Amino acid sequence: MAITKLEAIKSLQPNAEFIMSEDEIVEWHSQDITQPTDEAIATEQARLQAEYDANQYQRDRAVAYPAIGEQLDYIFHHGLDAWKADIIQPIKDQFPKP
Repeated sequence: MAITKLEAIKSLQPNAEFIMSEDEIVEWHSQDITQPTDEAIATEQARLQAEYDANQYQRDRAVAYPAIGEQLDYIFHHGLDAWKADIIQPIKDQFPKP
């Protein structure tokens, strides 16, 4: 997923009101909030993209885990140590933290 210019602006100035057209700010309605420069927006896009990319392993893990009900049932029938060894650790091994 690519971070958009709009997401970067909202990250820099979350309370600002503005209008964009074709990925450009055409009107800035928040007189008390400084409009970010194109350089500041590009820097924020790069920062947000790096943060998003660095957390890919978390998103991968989230979809790999079984449903919570299945996990609780496994714990009930096999115990907590077996759940850690059989369910949790293989997923952590498959999707390690960078």
